[in-house]
Amino acid sequence: MDKVCVLIRVYNRVEDLKYCLEIIRASWKLNEYHVIVIANGEKDGYIIEEDCKKNVDQLISLPTNTGHFTGNSQLLLEGLNFIPDDCAYTIILEADTWLYGDEIVSKYIKKLKDENAVWASAQFFSYVSNLATDFAIVNTSFVKTHPEIFTFSGTPEYYVANYLNKHNQKFIYIKELMPINTPRYIHKFPYAPTGRFFAFPDGKMVTHHIESLKRGMDEKKFHFNVVADTNYFKVDNQRSYYWTRLKMRLFMALSYLFPYKGWFIREKKSYS
Repeated sequence: MDKVCVLIRVYNRVEDLKYCLEIIRASWKLNEYHVIVIANGEKDGYIIEEDCKKNVDQLISLPTNTGHFTGNSQLLLEGLNFIPDDCAYTIILEADTWLYGDEIVSKYIKKLKDENAVWASAQFFSYVSNLATDFAIVNTSFVKTHPEIFTFSGTPEYYVANYLNKHNQKFIYIKELMPINTPRYIHKFPYAPTGRFFAFPDGKMVTHHIESLKRGMDEKKFHFNVVADTNYFKVDNQRSYYWTRLKMRLFMALSYLFPYKGWFIREKKSYS
């Protein structure tokens, strides 16, 4: 059993955070977890509920939010200061990313060890080297000694991959959480309401922004039950989990048939 830090960052998705924490405490059983929540939305009225705090080992609230991308960077950089030294690996997690069970955590920690890699996450876009940052498993020592990996002011997925490539550090893609995005000319697709998939049955994860769902939080809870194959949430929905999961997998597989520009031009290693 590994001791793992979970660094959860949140600005305005405080309702998502409540469920995220409950799921972690109820279903992550394979490792010992030290859960840190770092927030920067209190000044704008996004208050973390008292009920959440019982599921948190440390809660850090920053007085200001420096912006969308820079605020994300701000949370990660500040959070590094609180990660315990005896946690060899850290999960960086956004509050709206819910994972049922921690089998995937243990699997990829072992891969990181075996392959001497420092980062594991999904590939955010299929045609270029990049790394998702809503859920990533990272080597704690590496990110603490290389905090510049989080000093991005633009799209973090490209910045992180660029940084690791530049420093000759190995990373691993978490295949169970892919694909994420369809090609940019596809603006809407089944189970990808904005051209991006938010439910991953092979990884037992959902990452929805509830404003993109017709039924909001209730729909996200239903999709979570589907990928977890359990009635974790009580939802008023009669759709079959099995058939919904099958359709999710089908449309994700079909998305690989869309032409990507990387098929026709030499693939860039990453973007600046």
